[in-house]
Amino acid sequence: MEEKIKISRKYSKRRHRFGVKLNDEELAVVKKKADFMKMPVGKYIRTMAVSGEVKYYDLKELGAMKRSFLSIGNNLNQIAAVANASGSIYKKDIEDLQEEFKYFRSVMKNYLFEISPTFIS
Repeated sequence: MEEKIKISRKYSKRRHRFGVKLNDEELAVVKKKADFMKMPVGKYIRTMAVSGEVKYYDLKELGAMKRSFLSIGNNLNQIAAVANASGSIYKKDIEDLQEEFKYFRSVMKNYLFEISPTFIS
């Protein structure tokens, strides 16, 4: 009785192998572009061969917005815990939360922009 080997569906559809020979300079360029895209070389080559381009979005600016949003959420949770425990909340806590929200809104206005990709071709 033969032992069955389970193959991941992701890779089972790729049955064909195609070899490409590159000189040292070409390989260096391909590796540099794949590294920039944070992709393995094989995936980069396959994506470029099939679609002709790879898009890279730099989303570093979203980190500050995420931190501000998490801070507001943490403060809101603390206020809710106090309100549930004591049955009342302090006006100062609400005002602080409103100020944080205003700050978050200004961060969003300053950092939000139409996200445009860097094309690698």
